[in-house]
Amino acid sequence: MIIKNKSLSYKRIGLEALIRRLPESHSRLKEVERGLRIVRAGENGEKILTNVFQKYRFQNEHYILHDLNLKSTGLFQIDTLFLSRHGAVILEMKNIAGRISFPEKQNQLVRTLENGQVDAFECPSIQLERNMMLLEDWFHTRHLSIPISGAVVFPKPQQQFENIRGHMKILFPLEIPVYLRKIEATPPTLDATTLQSVAKNLANAHQEYNPFPICKTYNIDAAQLITGVRCEVCDLHGMQPIFKGWVCAGCKQVSREAHLQAFLEYFMLINCTMTNRECREFLHLSNTNKTTRLMKQMNALPQGKNKGRVYEMRLQEIAQLYTQLQK
Repeated sequence: MIIKNKSLSYKRIGLEALIRRLPESHSRLKEVERGLRIVRAGENGEKILTNVFQKYRFQNEHYILHDLNLKSTGLFQIDTLFLSRHGAVILEMKNIAGRISFPEKQNQLVRTLENGQVDAFECPSIQLERNMMLLEDWFHTRHLSIPISGAVVFPKPQQQFENIRGHMKILFPLEIPVYLRKIEATPPTLDATTLQSVAKNLANAHQEYNPFPICKTYNIDAAQLITGVRCEVCDLHGMQPIFKGWVCAGCKQVSREAHLQAFLEYFMLINCTMTNRECREFLHLSNTNKTTRLMKQMNALPQGKNKGRVYEMRLQEIAQLYTQLQK
């Protein structure tokens, strides 16, 4: 039973917004684009894990939690956790293209692309061991003794490996059901009631990862961003306000709610709070009263009164606004 699906990728939508707002000449643009490619590759890999558990069924009672963020003696994120009466299994997906090797003297994964480009990443065995340790700590604080095992999953069986570490279990998607069924053949360590309770507590303990404001994460000066309301048709920033809407100076496209996307991007990129003046500067508005009316359309939380009023948008409100704009 899947009791937690993958969450909205806040980092991905934040990086996408940042790329739209960075000038093409910005020194950090390529780094941000690379970060977005890595996040998207990770998401595609996690979708493969999700599909595995949608296609296969297991006879014994079990619970599946995707994209689980927990805190014990440290913060940690698990791509997929499979929980049954026989223990907990952590599956970490690595969607990394190219020829992969594991240097003997470094805890690294090194990949080489066909064009000769070489990149180094943290060895997934280290990440897996760390997550197993932190999950064990999470269980320990709740007086639970649950066996924990884990594997690193690569999406394509054609993947080329060199110097695989002997203690690291590597699986391809179609091998996951077989691997889990072998674990299911071992003696159970949990009764059904305890299993259900642990699964519920894990789901309730999940904490959404908040990467905002993205500019702070990437050490980018918000003053370097392109401001203005963006036209979704021609991608030009700087739509002009008109009665009950906005018009693009380039393609003449008219929109009633284009400012909502600008609001969303401000809160994701710059700050979790916004004043009337900050709103006017970011949206290129001059009328204080009109700005106030627009700000009241957000699902942000107003704080303070009169000139001291600010609007705060937490992660929950950002998710709601993003979902609204996708409809």
